[in-house]
Amino acid sequence: MDNKKMKKISIKLYIGIIALILVVSCEDTLMEEPKALMVESFYNSPAEVEAGLAAIYAPIRGQMSGWWIGALDCQAEWGAGLNGAANFDAHKTMQGLDNVASNNIVAIWDNMFRSILYANLVIKYTPLGTVLSDSQKNVYLAEARFMRAFVYFQLVKAWGGVPLYTEETMDQTIGVAKSTKEQVYERIRQDLEFAENHLPDAPALLGKPSKWSVKTVLADVYFYMGLHVEAALKANEVIESGKFLLEEVTEADDFNNLFGREASSQEEIFYLKFNQNSTSGLILFTQQINTPWWGAQGYGIHTWHTSSRFYSEWSDSDLRKSFGWYVETSRTNPFLAGQAAFPSSGVTLISPKKYNDPSAIISTFDLPVYRYADLLLIYAEASARANGSPTLDGMEKLNMVHRRAYGQPAQSPSVVDFNLSDYNLESFINLVIRERGYEFQFEGKRWFDLVRAGKANEVMVNAIGREVAEKHLLWPIPAIEFDLNESLLPSDQNPGY
Repeated sequence: MDNKKMKKISIKLYIGIIALILVVSCEDTLMEEPKALMVESFYNSPAEVEAGLAAIYAPIRGQMSGWWIGALDCQAEWGAGLNGAANFDAHKTMQGLDNVASNNIVAIWDNMFRSILYANLVIKYTPLGTVLSDSQKNVYLAEARFMRAFVYFQLVKAWGGVPLYTEETMDQTIGVAKSTKEQVYERIRQDLEFAENHLPDAPALLGKPSKWSVKTVLADVYFYMGLHVEAALKANEVIESGKFLLEEVTEADDFNNLFGREASSQEEIFYLKFNQNSTSGLILFTQQINTPWWGAQGYGIHTWHTSSRFYSEWSDSDLRKSFGWYVETSRTNPFLAGQAAFPSSGVTLISPKKYNDPSAIISTFDLPVYRYADLLLIYAEASARANGSPTLDGMEKLNMVHRRAYGQPAQSPSVVDFNLSDYNLESFINLVIRERGYEFQFEGKRWFDLVRAGKANEVMVNAIGREVAEKHLLWPIPAIEFDLNESLLPSDQNPGY
């Protein structure tokens, strides 16, 4: 075996073992003889397997926080700002991500596959342990397979087909060939269906998945696979469980129960949790004193102005608008100069403040990956697509989210309700996607919604006058993957790169 192949395997195992040592360094046995640790025999006791599971979360908490949200939402109409560390080409030269953002996604790719590696280690070696019962092992395996499926779900949405590293292929010395999008989705489905059968009804700890987290992600995966009947049924299963409710909102600040620094909500299905006192960088967004917007740690402040179409056409009665945007005083912005789509002076600027704690010196926020509003809107759209027209129940689920946004009780008919008779399938889908846009700003969902619906270019042209090149509907596979993975061919790169 040549040095290059040995190096790749050694790096993978070294990283995995070192991560586990760091996570459980308080264990006496590891402190006494860390050099004697063998990965094959590590996943034996509950503490050891829990350490292995903890290692899965760290890379995605680091990357699915600021950089992930920044890279995704900088492609949406409200995030493609003129002042930020990640931008959707402000000068219209590439019709897509600028060079800074393109470099950032290399780190996202690397850290997501690092999480997959740690999941594969748990999945491969936990069954070999002699201390745990089979039922205990299945619960641990279910969590690892859920997290692997969750990460692959993000990868396939952003890149399409990717190399499919599993416990069976992780040790291949020449790397792994690129799988098709369909093959990746099939593995995701298998992992989630296993997790659904073995995870507990309630999460073992905050930030861990439950059976209901799995069902929610599975509904979303079915939806992206085009299995609309299955998606609607699975989403409705969670809805009918009564486990979750929309958080009541009567004024804009009530949304802090969902997004605030110490948010705790009956709406939470699966969040990535962060240490509220952390200054290590493993944080979603930070906010410093007298800074009402988020954006420290280099994630950038996406600045727009009040005459932007996405903002000006958004009803002022929608509490999500005032909660999500900070309005600055009118002043000249040098980033606007010379760009025809934007006035260069005399504009009132806005900056996002969805993750906001006005009293904080430094704030840290959890990432709301799936919450009940998401589930309701998945059901609304999936049920309409499955039925061939919008359904009364699907419209009601959409109206529940819409009522709450206007400070109305979610369960009661309201003057802000949409009427089923006013919509056909196409117009209803457009309505749901618009509502999802308002509801999930800076939660990393808008870009994927626009791409899956085939509306990315239309929306960007109408909203901010920028076309989207076809190639930018997927991200480029990083060059380093081609350098290290001998099974990838040049033709495996996504079109246009």
